Amino acid sequence: MLLLFFLLFSYIFPPIEETIPEGPFSYPGKSPREVILVDPNRAPLLNQATQTLLQKTEEEILKTVICYVQEELFDLENSNETELWDLIGKQESFPDVSLEIFLDAKTGVCRHYALTTTYLIQQLINEGILKGEIFLIREEIPQGRHAWTLFLSEHGAWHLDAYWGVLENGKTDAGFSKLCHKYSKRVMERYEH
Repeated sequence: MLLLFFLLFSYIFPPIEETIPEGPFSYPGKSPREVILVDPNRAPLLNQATQTLLQKTEEEILKTVICYVQEELFDLENSNETELWDLIGKQESFPDVSLEIFLDAKTGVCRHYALTTTYLIQQLINEGILKGEIFLIREEIPQGRHAWTLFLSEHGAWHLDAYWGVLENGKTDAGFSKLCHKYSKRVMERYEH
């Protein structure tokens, strides 16, 4: 029965692959983590954040997204595995938990920050405010599993990590060097453009 539910759920909410699909989708965390649900039709906090970002220029947006996610949507002091699992433990729907639950509680870890950042930028692409492609990156780095966002445009290969406060253009030598130091050269060479 559980397998049937998972197959049905996976069909209704397709997992993120290289980009965020339109409509409801899921972000299946690595077991036993939660499956984070995002439904644009039931995401007032995400939609409000999108409207705020629509008023910025492209250059301001990338900087603003990180600050907005860190300071408005999440509380870094409240964003740790202990707080996260306390919140998840209260959810009857576990392992399926809406991203809105985490946003409302202002708690999450890198995967929640990255999914939120990726979602907001995808909405700005959909609105024609930004031009480029957005990717949710999940990698094993020297510090452990980590997630962040990659935005590719004609102006750069921007790595946005709202959890760690990173915004670097991997197309520049200086940006690539900083990214290699933060995430490892092995990882960054895969995303070199």
